Amino acid sequence: MGALELREKLIEQFNLFIQDDSKLLALDGIFDSITTIESDSVVSEDHYKIVESRREKRLSGQTKGKSWEEVKGRLKAKYGF
Repeated sequence: MGALELREKLIEQFNLFIQDDSKLLALDGIFDSITTIESDSVVSEDHYKIVESRREKRLSGQTKGKSWEEVKGRLKAKYGF
């Protein structure tokens, strides 16, 4: 599908979509997320490196994690929920 056909298709879909007032808020949120200016991450580059190092160790088998079922079981046993 070329750009022109895609543009026409999207215009038709938007025309139908915006007729439903309940969908306008969702559409506004989508446009906000698309047009948001990139900002610096609140997570430091050093922390990304730590996470990547831990991920590599886990994937290589140097460390062992617990399954979600194990974690849930321990929480239920400890806190009763």
